[in-house]
Amino acid sequence: MNFLRNLLFYIFFYVGTATFFIIFSPVRFFSFKLVVNLCYFWTTSVIKLSKAMLNIDYKIIGMKNIPRSGAFIVASNHQSAWETFFFGSLFPGSVFILKNELRKIPIFSQYFKRLGFIFVKRDQAFESLKYVLKSVKKLVQQKRNVFVIFPEGTRLHPGTRVKLNKGVFAIHKFIGLPILPVKLDSGKFWLNKRFRKESGTIKIKIFPIIKDRMKKEEVIRTLERCYYE
Repeated sequence: MNFLRNLLFYIFFYVGTATFFIIFSPVRFFSFKLVVNLCYFWTTSVIKLSKAMLNIDYKIIGMKNIPRSGAFIVASNHQSAWETFFFGSLFPGSVFILKNELRKIPIFSQYFKRLGFIFVKRDQAFESLKYVLKSVKKLVQQKRNVFVIFPEGTRLHPGTRVKLNKGVFAIHKFIGLPILPVKLDSGKFWLNKRFRKESGTIKIKIFPIIKDRMKKEEVIRTLERCYYE
């Protein structure tokens, strides 16, 4: 039964996604608002589909910690692809900071470009950091308020711990954006790089905002406590 649910989910997901983005492929002719609405519809649909067909639900703790105004960075741990859909639905029009390889996905790349997604080349750390800071500053001036970053740098299995990327601190220090730490356990259910998914409730905890331009060691230590303790 679980195998059948997974199979049907993938059929609906891939066929539905392909159909949707082929229909709406002329993205360069769309207004920014329409692009945001289309992406919100898609990401929300994936979250609802995973709940309906895979029985994967979620529970959020700490919604009150989300700033009501101004720009900020969502700094989340990363266990699966599920959270990319989740943050896209929770923060419509948010800007993701992602690895450079993802910018080459057909059709999606055009949406990424219109949404202002920022891509980094991990083998060119210094140049990528300068590019990220320049891009974030420009987008903030354009009234883009939410930036999503995964300081772990890649999807990890639950219980795995790595050295966090310090790029999130650089944005905090040089641009002055507060950091909203988020911890989730999606990897327990949306198993990374595996066909099989497990039913259950993903727990998402949103921690108090990090502000006042804290020192690098304080920022990294705070994020580590949020993710690993």
